[in-house]
Amino acid sequence: MSYYKSGELIKYESITQLYDRSLTVHGIKIVAGAEVSGNKAVPDDWVNKTARVIQLLLDPKGQEIDRVAQENAIKILKGESGTFHAGSPTVQRTLYGSGDSYESNPLRSPELWKGLDEHNDTHVSNDMVWYRNIESPNPPTGRNDIAEIMEHVLHTIHMLGIKGAVEGSLQALNGSDQSSEVYKAMSEAVENDAFDLEGYGGSLDRDLGFTGEVILKEYLYLLTFGMWEYNEFWDEGSLAPEWSDSARTPEGVLDLNPLGYALFTKYLAPVISRPSKEILLNVFQDNDQGVHGYLSDTIERNVISLIIEEGIVAESALTVSDLNEEIVRNGQDVLSHTIEYGSQVYAYQDIDQFIMVYLRNDEFSSEYQKEIADSFPDYSTVSYSEVVSLVGVTGLSDAILQIAGADGTFVV
Repeated sequence: MSYYKSGELIKYESITQLYDRSLTVHGIKIVAGAEVSGNKAVPDDWVNKTARVIQLLLDPKGQEIDRVAQENAIKILKGESGTFHAGSPTVQRTLYGSGDSYESNPLRSPELWKGLDEHNDTHVSNDMVWYRNIESPNPPTGRNDIAEIMEHVLHTIHMLGIKGAVEGSLQALNGSDQSSEVYKAMSEAVENDAFDLEGYGGSLDRDLGFTGEVILKEYLYLLTFGMWEYNEFWDEGSLAPEWSDSARTPEGVLDLNPLGYALFTKYLAPVISRPSKEILLNVFQDNDQGVHGYLSDTIERNVISLIIEEGIVAESALTVSDLNEEIVRNGQDVLSHTIEYGSQVYAYQDIDQFIMVYLRNDEFSSEYQKEIADSFPDYSTVSYSEVVSLVGVTGLSDAILQIAGADGTFVV
């Protein structure tokens, strides 16, 4: 089973008018603001760009990624049983402008929106990703858009996905616990003037609940940008004094906040992949230009017949017919490939060495067609239906095995 699932943008059959489209990617359901309450709809393109960012942040091929830990994060985001918000899946909210851009502010007064409180109660969410944030440049710039979307999607993943992904991280990343690794890392960053709390009440211990919910997510975001050297996406390349200019590189973080460096390396780097700046700058260009590059998954389903190598389920090689094959792809990447045999579902890579698929949807497979061409060149283009006509249904299995075994082996 693959947890890396990228769905299509679809109509959202929601209990609230606020959102009218959704797209689920890697365990996060993006919900898109509708044209409602005097405000415009979030464009499809912005939703797809948000989805592309999530794909990049939860990329199993990313450097230093521990796939098991990353899959754990996706399970947590989905709210699977045994996770810390089990039963409440994660949504990434996207709206237009600001809360006050709506006649009834959905953030300040959700009770004025039919079904919105219930929607909020049945999902977990963190920050909003604003399209054309009223505090952003107009017309929008690509770099500002990157900062907007990266910050708030990271808030979602940091707060709702990584706690519990790596062993020990549920406690280690508890920002309300003064004995936790992250609290100690934040304290060190404050003491060494890497992280300034002036905008957050001035103290970590003033309100531990606030520290665990607000200060924590800001610290993890700033730490991540420092470790990734992403400061070029900040206005004039700096967020000082909130985050020291001296901590905008991994070397700077190691110098000023070694506990933060260790925390990132142990708990964040195995889970969250660093998107290429080049890709981000291609996706987000000035004035809403740039191609989102998001690809939803495709599912190929086939009815297959295969040869099972001798000595696996019987002394002799044998054929098995009418099995269900499913191949899930994202672009050129195969995410999962399964074969259903009896009541069991097998991962193709686990049984590939023991089988050869010779038929897909009543057509010879390319590998079996090559077997025919290698052993019987005069019949290299023969079709399955022609073979059935020549040998009949009763003799078909023997003929299939004879062709496959002509080179001395049944499975290549």
